[in-house]
Amino acid sequence: MNLILLETVEGLGRPGDQVRVKDGFARNFLLPGRKAVRNTPDALRMLGRLHRKAEEEERELIASMEDLAAKVKGVELEVRARATEERHLFGSVTEKDIHTSLVEAGWDAVPLRAVRLTQHIKEAGEFELELHLHGDILAPYKLTVVPVDLDGEVIEEFVDEEHDDAEGDEGDEGGDSDDTSAEGDAPAASEAAAVAPESASG
Repeated sequence: MNLILLETVEGLGRPGDQVRVKDGFARNFLLPGRKAVRNTPDALRMLGRLHRKAEEEERELIASMEDLAAKVKGVELEVRARATEERHLFGSVTEKDIHTSLVEAGWDAVPLRAVRLTQHIKEAGEFELELHLHGDILAPYKLTVVPVDLDGEVIEEFVDEEHDDAEGDEGDEGGDSDDTSAEGDAPAASEAAAVAPESASG
């Protein structure tokens, strides 16, 4: 069905746009919701007014997104994800996970479409990302992916203490060896020399 949009419909168009949609979508959603009208000669005469409305909406949207970008810029988010002891995630962190974290932090004005990843995150760690709010309006933010076990406990980063201790012991052993030869062996030789004359006189 050919329609003319009366208001902005996400993923379809703005006021004044002429669109072709499935009959069911038109009858069940667009027409009863007064979001569009059938493409007729009378409707076409409204195009000038509808285009002006679209331009006004666009200006308002840009202003609101610029304001939002200034406020959300630099926000730090945290997402907890199940992981192995080596901190590799069982699944991955998606755009929806990040958006949920934004909403929980009070940034529900940020639309889901603003969260974009080149690929889903599969490792724990810190990431510097950007929200794509509208056109070239971007807002940088920081995301920390925290690995947790089945009980929800944070998995701390593994440190090989045994290896560190072994390296420390090697250093100590070297030091002890030098001390013994310098201090321990010399007195022992002196004592032996002092005892020898007694044995001879006996």
